[in-house]
Amino acid sequence: MITSTSNARIKRVRALQADRRARAAEGVFVVEGPRLLREALLAGVSPELTLYTEDFAAAEGGAALLDPLDDAVVVSEAVMKAASDTQSPQGVLAVVPVPALAFPPDLDFALVVDGLQNPGNLGAILRTADAAGVPGVWLAPGTVDPTNPKVVRGAAGAHFRLPLQVAPDWEHIREALAGLTVYLADADGGVFYDRVDWREPSALVVGSEAHGAGREAGALANARVTIPMVGGAESLNAAVATGILLFEVARQRFSA
Repeated sequence: MITSTSNARIKRVRALQADRRARAAEGVFVVEGPRLLREALLAGVSPELTLYTEDFAAAEGGAALLDPLDDAVVVSEAVMKAASDTQSPQGVLAVVPVPALAFPPDLDFALVVDGLQNPGNLGAILRTADAAGVPGVWLAPGTVDPTNPKVVRGAAGAHFRLPLQVAPDWEHIREALAGLTVYLADADGGVFYDRVDWREPSALVVGSEAHGAGREAGALANARVTIPMVGGAESLNAAVATGILLFEVARQRFSA
């Protein structure tokens, strides 16, 4: 049992939790809790390191989840708390490689997230995109790191199912969306979202919470799309608005 927070493996996990550059350098991130560990295993992802507590191993389902993990390491409750990014650790966490899921070769719809900074919102958007069957997501420069622990928790396993690319620049996004009609989500002034024919090859760009989409997104867009609001709210939360838009896309594309 590891009982010291000065252990090299524990220091590594703590660095990965805290530092985007450390995660990027190693190509890994941390998943916490049995649900996310199970999602990783179901996707065929092999953890590089798994830490668990004795209480977790003794709990219902704990031993079965740990059984295929020959190199899992038991740690004290104090060490688990130090390694965790949450206030109430769930007794197990793992370091896993960042999945490299390929976009479909005949991409006919994509979501682009531009400059979103709130990790909880990005996590919710990725979870929603996964649920709505989005074929692929691009994260534009300036968007929060998708391996941020709060993003990972909020995405609820979407990282292991949803093709996701972090764009080094807008030129990569422009090339990827060639041939698609690009719609920019806007608070007002655009065509109503349910009047767009989303069955046509298209892409949706959503912007940041505070400032909306940036100049590059505006230059790339062919049209703007708006969710009409009848109440007094000036705008919707970015994740909520994206959910409304994506499920209209899904309704049109997957309805009989």
